[in-house]
Amino acid sequence: MEPLRDAVRTTFHGILVATACHHDVLRCDAFGPYGSGARGLFAVAQPCTTDRRPCGLPTRLGPITGPDDAAAVAAWLRAGLPDDGTLPKRLRAAPPPRAVARLN
Repeated sequence: MEPLRDAVRTTFHGILVATACHHDVLRCDAFGPYGSGARGLFAVAQPCTTDRRPCGLPTRLGPITGPDDAAAVAAWLRAGLPDDGTLPKRLRAAPPPRAVARLN
């Protein structure tokens, strides 16, 4: 958690919120990276405006299972959540919302 806290603290307008499991919402155990059932820390990151209004799609992250994963996510957060492949694919917890929007 500490590398993630540090990344959020140094990210302009970043907020870190920790909660209990949201199994029914994020389906962490079921999806893992696309259904792997992997366990670890899961997170959601979403770009926002300076007044903290969402301005982009959320990205589900995890499982973050150790220091290397935490460092990769922290670097990606500091870079501004780029959609350029710098976040390892294994750290994407579920398909992006646009891929499952038809299910709503």
